[in-house]
Amino acid sequence: MEIVEEIVIVGAGIAGLTTSLGLHRLGIRSLVLESSDRLRITGFALSTWNNAWKALDAIGIGESLRHQHHLTPSILFASTNLDQPVSEISYKGHEVRCLQRRLLLETLANELPSDTIRFSAKVVSIEESGFFKRVHLSDGTILKTKVLIGCDGVNSVVAKWLGFKKPVFTGRLAIRGYTKFKDGHGLGPKFRQFVGKGLRFGFLPCNDEDFHWFLTWTPSTKDEELEDDPAKLKQFVMSKLEDIPNEMKSVVEKTQLDAILSSPLKYRRPWELLWGNISKGNVCVAGDALHPMTPELGQGGCAALEDGVVLARCIAEALLKPGGEETNGKIVDEEEEYRRIEIGLKIFSQKRRWRSIDLISTAYMVGYIQQNNGTIINFLRDNFLSRFLPGMLLRKVEDVVIVGAGIAGLTTSLGLHRLGIRSLVLESSDELRITGFAFTTWSNAWKALDAVGIGESLRRQHYLTPSILVASTFLDQPASEISYKGHEIRCLQRRLLLETLATELPSDTIRFSSKVVSIEESGFFKRLHLSDGTILKTKVLIGCDGVNSVVAKWLGFDKPVFTGRSAIRGSANFKGGHGFGLKFRQFIGKGLRSGFLPCNDENIYWFLTWTPSTKDEELEDDPVKLKQFVMSKLEDIPNEMKSVVGKTELDAIASSPLRYRRPWELLWGNISKGNVCVAGDALHPMTPDLGQGGCAALEDGVVLARCIAEALLKPGVEENKGKIVDEEEEYKRIEIGLKNYAQERRWRSIDLVSTAFMVGYIQQNSGKIMNFLRDKFLSRFLPEMLLRKASFDCGSLKY
Repeated sequence: MEIVEEIVIVGAGIAGLTTSLGLHRLGIRSLVLESSDRLRITGFALSTWNNAWKALDAIGIGESLRHQHHLTPSILFASTNLDQPVSEISYKGHEVRCLQRRLLLETLANELPSDTIRFSAKVVSIEESGFFKRVHLSDGTILKTKVLIGCDGVNSVVAKWLGFKKPVFTGRLAIRGYTKFKDGHGLGPKFRQFVGKGLRFGFLPCNDEDFHWFLTWTPSTKDEELEDDPAKLKQFVMSKLEDIPNEMKSVVEKTQLDAILSSPLKYRRPWELLWGNISKGNVCVAGDALHPMTPELGQGGCAALEDGVVLARCIAEALLKPGGEETNGKIVDEEEEYRRIEIGLKIFSQKRRWRSIDLISTAYMVGYIQQNNGTIINFLRDNFLSRFLPGMLLRKVEDVVIVGAGIAGLTTSLGLHRLGIRSLVLESSDELRITGFAFTTWSNAWKALDAVGIGESLRRQHYLTPSILVASTFLDQPASEISYKGHEIRCLQRRLLLETLATELPSDTIRFSSKVVSIEESGFFKRLHLSDGTILKTKVLIGCDGVNSVVAKWLGFDKPVFTGRSAIRGSANFKGGHGFGLKFRQFIGKGLRSGFLPCNDENIYWFLTWTPSTKDEELEDDPVKLKQFVMSKLEDIPNEMKSVVGKTELDAIASSPLRYRRPWELLWGNISKGNVCVAGDALHPMTPDLGQGGCAALEDGVVLARCIAEALLKPGVEENKGKIVDEEEEYKRIEIGLKNYAQERRWRSIDLVSTAFMVGYIQQNSGKIMNFLRDKFLSRFLPEMLLRKASFDCGSLKY
């Protein structure tokens, strides 16, 4: 009897059931053939990393599995050659869990229609049949199918038909076990790994009761008899645990014999995947049939989940007409449909080829390093490589990575969060960096703060500035006072702003102590290398990492230029109230510019900018000398202002050189390139003479979040979350979105940088003619210029 099926999947393992469920979610039926009489639960459990959970979310079963498996907070990596742990790597910001294979397969199977899986259905041969494949089963059944997918493991019949050789034995074996503690194991959620003397042990808690463990080693001839005898396997493992803690030994001791098994470690040679047929016509392979690998990366099962989601999408694109109308039940041209299927499977092959080669090669090399028993390799591994190997496991794909948890970085992240898009913010320091103490926020800044939803809470803590009093140190009275009526100007405390932004974000958004050391291309992604050995892959990379930006350097920008001027900034707190009113007072002349800005009744921010001499260089890191220097320069200003500096604590005084980006660099330079861009001081470092540096960073964040959302969200504001979309198409959309951002911010940045530089030059020039013109005429117009620059509206987050 011959039965015709749309899609036949051989193997009811992780890849097979994931592919089938992905197709089912898209309205396409498949038949899964399983040679055994039930779901095969081999291996007991597996590590699942971020990439796996994204795939599980894509097919709609992530949440149910999360409820049954705890997050793994860190990996403790130790050598049996040393008396103490070599390193502990935090998994903060990553989703890592030890997933029970039985629960995974049962959850996948339960989501499928009841007649999807056919057990005791062993494939014995495959043959051509026009535009179909004919599959012969051991019970005599013959199936004809439009699409044949081999998910039948390391001994795959389908992979053999495609021309692949059998996977190669690495020379190493693995013993795996699973222990149930009904009253709880009490060993905590950490993943513990021990390497040395040619062995690798791992202990992974799934939850409070279930523990998975493994041992890999290079066997001798006498070890061959162990493979099928659980009692001997257990004895063998116990004999190898002499150098690890007793609490870990107890896990193995309590393991039941029917929960222990052994298997040889095999892998496919990477060059076979480079030249071999992952697909051919309407046939392809996935999971271990495609990329059998050693377990050192913990990515075998994760990659199978990825395969399933990508393959389901590629097949759906072939079998569904434009607009999502299924061809099933309609008479279609068989040759045309075959060609569409062939193209779809070729796209799958293209997407999975290099990913598979990367995982197989890396896993093999990590295993070689971890289990090598040579003296030199042991020394290098235990003293150097052990610090980076755990970080290699953390290579993950993020949608958006923002470098720098300053104003621009956190505003962009919060804007994206408001639009339903997750981002990861990398901050090189171990906490939020509160440099500068405070800054002027004009109307344009408050429009941006309202756009991200935190304006009102900050207004309650900072008073309106009613006017600016501009005085010259050459005159006995103020040159001009400009009212701010009709404008919103406040002096905003930087600490409160950053803390408010951070508090509004999900708790795992900011990753501290995460210094980016290099950036490299990785197909349609960027790969970031961090100083702790972690490697991140991201769809979008945003540099908000300040004047010494790593990302700006990667884009080709030169370092910002020193203007020849420096600034000293301070913040004074008057617990009983300062009593100076709310006006912004500014004093200019003799090559100096000083300012005093009340934030509220108790806090006053002040600054002094000047052109330093050679002897002033020693001031920078000495708050005592800085305070003395400022007091010596304030002889021509009112005593009440001097008292503000006098009451400033030494830890609230800082100095920095004033730098800016040459405007023509912004005119010709790459503000964005592909899926990378810069914002904030990484884009437009400017002098503080307009008071627009922080304001422009807030504008950047809103505009950038809006442009990225246009790229990552479908029309109608429906997020692609849970769906793996075509990488090239998405890359192009991101590239266009960042180009739009660059176009929108280029001239605004040039205007602010240029104007700030010129205003600073005029205000601090000590020439007689310039002093006369400034004090008699320009002083009346400069404050008005500040208001014109502040009239800019960055818009809302909506697009």
